[in-house]
Amino acid sequence: MHAEHWYTLTPALQALLARHAAWWQKKGLLYAETPDGSLGDLWLPLADGTLAEQDVYLTPDMLDADRAAGEHSETGALQTWNDIIQTQHAFSRVPWVEAILGCPIRASIKGGSMRAEHFIRSWEADPEPTSDGPQWLALLRTLVNLLVKRSGGRWVVSHTLMRGPSDLAEAVLGADLMCLSQYEQPSRLHSFLVDATRRFIDIWHAQVELIPSLEGGYVNWFGIWAPGTVVRTQCDASAMLSAAQYRDWYLPYDQQIATAADYAVIHLHSGSLHTVGPILEIERPQAIQVSLDPQPSGPPLERLLPVFQRILQAKPLIVDGELNTRQVQTLLERLPSDGLCIIARGNPEQMAGL
Repeated sequence: MHAEHWYTLTPALQALLARHAAWWQKKGLLYAETPDGSLGDLWLPLADGTLAEQDVYLTPDMLDADRAAGEHSETGALQTWNDIIQTQHAFSRVPWVEAILGCPIRASIKGGSMRAEHFIRSWEADPEPTSDGPQWLALLRTLVNLLVKRSGGRWVVSHTLMRGPSDLAEAVLGADLMCLSQYEQPSRLHSFLVDATRRFIDIWHAQVELIPSLEGGYVNWFGIWAPGTVVRTQCDASAMLSAAQYRDWYLPYDQQIATAADYAVIHLHSGSLHTVGPILEIERPQAIQVSLDPQPSGPPLERLLPVFQRILQAKPLIVDGELNTRQVQTLLERLPSDGLCIIARGNPEQMAGL
């Protein structure tokens, strides 16, 4: 049973939740302007009271959970960015699922990231995962609890960033073994994916059971409420695969994750949208989110419009990234409004009047 929180249910918030519920049914438009989402240097508070200044292999005992969770918020009304609800997630720089699975975690301070290093180098050798998995899971739950207690009803906690089955395969096995196993060790790759997917769902459940509901529903990573549980998955490593390989090998496991919750969204990148076709062939995940990659990593917005139109014929779509006023106007004019959500990241002053 999930506890209800002390959110102030104003008429405006109730109307917004109704619009969010309709969006999942591909009805209506959502729009938001948010601050810049770029990462920058990695802020890494250590348990000894210092901040990490050098790259380091991170273990759960090294992280200061109190500082990582942030300050207590004064009790107040739930905050929004226009049409989306403000959320907090447990220190999402940590690749939590990979760490719990046993990957060593390397923190790059200037690089602004944490990377999971693979530990299965061949199917014949005994794998050597770290022994920190249970401690990482306990730390994740601690951070979720702290965020809930410190929110003051001003934000909603969602589950942290969790990479999907294809990404977990690349992280644990490495790219070469992941790809070659499709041909040389298919049964072992399938067994790995079954286990990784089960553990993903278990880790998701371990967070959701700590998160208070809002009017009987939950808010996803992107700030959209649903009248039920929500999960986010992703398939960034599918950039190394053909659409057919993703459909045959990894989509069934993303689908399994999506069916673990009442509502699901899958994260894609604009530079790698070849998986859209297979995803549109199935009912779940119900929605697709596309992060806009800057050129030349991703194509210009004009070239993305046909695939966005195709998505919106079947599923709700979140277009998410740095967008200027002209680009927002292009999306509004060229795409169907029903089921569309635009999250324009950057300086809100540049977006005045929209």
